[in-house]
Amino acid sequence: MKKIFILYTLLAIGVISCNDDFLDVAPGDKLTDVSFWKTEKEAFDALTAAYATFAERGSVWSTMNTYLFAAGTMTDDATGTYNGFQNGSIGATDSNVGNIYKELYTSIRICNVFLANIDRPEMDENLRARFIAEARFIRAYHYSILRNNWGGVPLVTTPLGTDELGVPRSTAAEITAFISSELTEAAEDLPTSYGASDLGRATKGAALTLKARTLLYAGNYPEAATAAQDVMALGYDLFQDGTGEGYLNLHQKPNEDNVEVIFSVRYNNPDTFHYYLARVYANNHVIAGNETGAVKIAQSFVDAFETTDGKAINDATSIFDPNNEFNNRDPRLNMAVFKKGDMLSGSPLTGPSVDAASNTGYYARKLIQDAGYTGWGRYDRDIILMRYAEVLLIFAEANIESGSINQSVLDAINDVRARAYNTTRTGVGNYPAITTTSQSELREIVRRERRVELGMEHGDFRLNDIRRWKIAETVLNGEMKGAKDAAGDYRFIRDLSFDASKHYLWPIPQHEIDLVGPDILDQNPGY
Repeated sequence: MKKIFILYTLLAIGVISCNDDFLDVAPGDKLTDVSFWKTEKEAFDALTAAYATFAERGSVWSTMNTYLFAAGTMTDDATGTYNGFQNGSIGATDSNVGNIYKELYTSIRICNVFLANIDRPEMDENLRARFIAEARFIRAYHYSILRNNWGGVPLVTTPLGTDELGVPRSTAAEITAFISSELTEAAEDLPTSYGASDLGRATKGAALTLKARTLLYAGNYPEAATAAQDVMALGYDLFQDGTGEGYLNLHQKPNEDNVEVIFSVRYNNPDTFHYYLARVYANNHVIAGNETGAVKIAQSFVDAFETTDGKAINDATSIFDPNNEFNNRDPRLNMAVFKKGDMLSGSPLTGPSVDAASNTGYYARKLIQDAGYTGWGRYDRDIILMRYAEVLLIFAEANIESGSINQSVLDAINDVRARAYNTTRTGVGNYPAITTTSQSELREIVRRERRVELGMEHGDFRLNDIRRWKIAETVLNGEMKGAKDAAGDYRFIRDLSFDASKHYLWPIPQHEIDLVGPDILDQNPGY
């Protein structure tokens, strides 16, 4: 196909509306009309509708805009957008919960319609098989978000009529098994890579990475390790550009499609309005002189970064200097977080607009495209949803939890750590390498690595981690602090509240229960 696979521009093709009408496709609309499914192009267009569920939809509350891009504000890493998840006020009528749930099932329905009709067009059978695998991957991705946040949910794999909506919840274990099975089969028909015209499509690596992630979150450690190892055999690597800032620069426009990227949402128009960047990341408000952004880094995230001697800052033997907190720290700290006085777009972060942009005194840096900024929220940088560093950390954690600790586990962790210091794993002495084989020590190490390596990225990594590790009740209770104020005191940001009896799962939206009745769709405990 002689098409550049850019999701944003493809929203304008005939089958896809740029407003919400398409997202509410009903029986009888274009995709459900059997007369539509005649040619390979129509199949391509219909599959594009499924991919478009990853793209921005013009509303900050759309699933892929804010949930994936600001899920850190539901945790101890940042504050700003999802206050109800931090203060414990979410309930069954919460609009954010309801919107995310609805959008996920809307996306799943688009995939189901595609899969129910893809046998109709006249087209190459190998391409048909690949299209099916791509749709199954997309559907599994959305089910993984449902499973992580709600546990058991209705498992719907066919387009339902209005008289078939009463589907009871499957268990979380059943949803996990479904996702794993779908991705195993999809991986068989997906290529390891694409040519330039099809970049952004699901690959074998993407399917296996999502499988490994899902199994890790479910606590199926042996199978998670195996899936991660399968990805490690596909030729991905950690990005290095010789600047010492590969951890930062892998997200920048000049380095798109680098060797670390496994799955990303594609953009190729410098005038693309990224709502999530304009609204969500405070840095853009700093650049534009606007007011408050919606992701503001907390002190606890800053504190998670070790000192350059490989020790936590609360270790009395570390070289941490409380009067110069950013000195002698893991290099990733200065690549992930802006503070006052740092340079952005050639100017220091000082003045009233800087203060207005973040009440914590810190600003997200990692995902901001400094060069090429053409206006408020306008960028053409791709959005990375999966990268190789995550796979290495999945492999390490899964083996640590399984008790299968060997040199390959240490190598995986040290590969990630060494990149931060602009060296490689074998450059012993140039970075604080991990040598311990203690399960408890390695558990603490890999958990910290996940937090600092993946923090503030396009995903719900920290949110899922603190829930599956059962530490949310500790880290989300008490006071959230920000940077030191003029008096040298850590500023108070907000009170955090997490009820372990219910908040490990989100409430099923009350509207969904009312539609079919509580005897069919039961509520999660405590709501």
